[in-house]
Amino acid sequence: MTTSFTLEQAKVGQKLLIKAILDDETATIAMRLGVSAGELITVASKIPGGPVVIRQGGMEIALGRDLCRGIEVEPFEGPRR
Repeated sequence: MTTSFTLEQAKVGQKLLIKAILDDETATIAMRLGVSAGELITVASKIPGGPVVIRQGGMEIALGRDLCRGIEVEPFEGPRR
């Protein structure tokens, strides 16, 4: 069974599947940035005390820590869809 956690807890370099966005406000902000449940992402970097930078396709997006606390992810090790 795969364990899920929030994006804030992810490690740099991890490939992740976004399982869920935990509340409506977070979902609205994430949707505006092009981030939604079912997406495959990679954690590009984490700025100490600052944002988590994710790579999605060819883009990098910096997400604030508060937003990351509302995004549930799980490790993804399979082939890309």
